[in-house]
Amino acid sequence: MLGPGVRVAAVALVALIVALVLGWTPLVPTALVLVGGLYAAQLAIDDAALDGASPVFAAGLLVTAELAYWSLDEREGVLGEAGEGLRRVAFVALLGIAALLVAAALLVLVDSVRAEALALDVLGAVAAAVTLLAIVLVARRTQRDA
Repeated sequence: MLGPGVRVAAVALVALIVALVLGWTPLVPTALVLVGGLYAAQLAIDDAALDGASPVFAAGLLVTAELAYWSLDEREGVLGEAGEGLRRVAFVALLGIAALLVAAALLVLVDSVRAEALALDVLGAVAAAVTLLAIVLVARRTQRDA
């Protein structure tokens, strides 16, 4: 997995850089989906029990999306109110902390349930898809509102 994983991570990094340099917004979620998919594939292939680092990874993806869209917003050159940058930094930090806490709580919940059933696997897949959709929607809304 190391060889293909490095290639996918490199493609994701290049996509994010191109998105930021050229202002191509659709490449931001593409890069994040590539990195998230790579992480999920690694967990599936390694067949690890529960990865304690996954809440940090989830919060990192969310903060990366917020910062990427923020940097794209700054390309417009519109001056905001005094202190807007500090408020946005605080918002992104709080969003990252909230994502970390929610993901950690979900990990604890999953670890306590530990059932082997198809219904739980489907529920987990749906929850992951809804989480990814929520991240994309929040990032798009933040981009529109700014």
